[in-house]
Amino acid sequence: MLNYRLIDPPREPEKFVKAAVQFLHKYARDKKVFCALSGGIDSSLTYLLLKKANINTIPVFIDHGLMRIIREVEEREYIKKLFPDIMILDIREQFLPKILGEGDAEKKRHLFKDAYSETISTVIREEACDLLADGTILPDIEESFGVKITDLKESMTIEEELLLKKKHKQGFVKSQHNVEIEYDVKATIQPVASLTKNEVRKVLEYFNMPQELVYRKAFPGPALAARIIGPVTYDNLNFEKKVHDLVESSVEDFYKEKYGKTMVINQNGEQEPFQVFAAISEDILNKKVTGLVDGKRIYEIPLSDSGKWDFKKLTKKASKIKGYARVLYKLGSNPEGQYDVVIRSINSIDARTASVTHLPIDLLNNITQEILNISKTNAVFFDVTPKPPATIEYV
Repeated sequence: MLNYRLIDPPREPEKFVKAAVQFLHKYARDKKVFCALSGGIDSSLTYLLLKKANINTIPVFIDHGLMRIIREVEEREYIKKLFPDIMILDIREQFLPKILGEGDAEKKRHLFKDAYSETISTVIREEACDLLADGTILPDIEESFGVKITDLKESMTIEEELLLKKKHKQGFVKSQHNVEIEYDVKATIQPVASLTKNEVRKVLEYFNMPQELVYRKAFPGPALAARIIGPVTYDNLNFEKKVHDLVESSVEDFYKEKYGKTMVINQNGEQEPFQVFAAISEDILNKKVTGLVDGKRIYEIPLSDSGKWDFKKLTKKASKIKGYARVLYKLGSNPEGQYDVVIRSINSIDARTASVTHLPIDLLNNITQEILNISKTNAVFFDVTPKPPATIEYV
């Protein structure tokens, strides 16, 4: 199988779209294309480009049960409103049992990748698709292969990619659910592989997409499995969905009220907030979570801080942390609860580095109180660690 990627196109939206259409015509004209449409901005732009190029495309949303709830609405309902022609594929009953019970971070990613690819392959065979298009973007490529996008060729075999990765294994950060997978198609096609998140948003604005999509927060490929530290269960998954929706919607409401939109570009050129979410765990302070040291992924326990709230002092301390993966500031607790909740809000240009969003302590306290009102909450923390030395996600 081959992988086709648009390498180093123009970054100005109008010129990029023209280059992407030419790229799609080169490889996908007169082909039937399966498009994995998750509802995120990367896959949404991929689908819009395919439509712009008049490629015969089947857009598919896979509901595997690990997708978030957005303001109490299931994600698949949200995506159906944006793209009415999408095919919704409900695989929760088959998919979740393959993920449940595994606590190792990298194994969870591989289990997700295997189950995800198996489902896609089934649809590809049933619909007789020639190609698969997905929303792989620049950080996905760099973190999986440890190289720059310009080190790749526009057309590569899986074997060539594995050899390249082996040569640059010191640059590996994490497996991606949509990288290095073999499907029963001639090739995958990735028109947005050279773009960062901010560049994707600019092209979506060029397409006049609604602000709720343009400024939608990034969501990891393995979905909520990446935000549940330890094994996923039906119980902690339901809890995670509730607290995740509460945290994300509360911070977005704050920005909407203050700035008129849910994301701004700050004085450092970062998207603020780039991501906002809740991660959960039982006994978080004794669980190993991910960190990033010298470009390499590490697993260490976090350090808790409960002193006086001083954002600058705390983030500075966290940026120099040694022997721990990150610093968590304790906001409140309920000793009778079961799950610890970590509020994570970061600013970033392209996800390769990230700063901590300076949220007001009053807002954090209000969110904390709402989380503590949810049954089974034990303690609530705010992650004050930039990337590096922390990763954005926890597994």
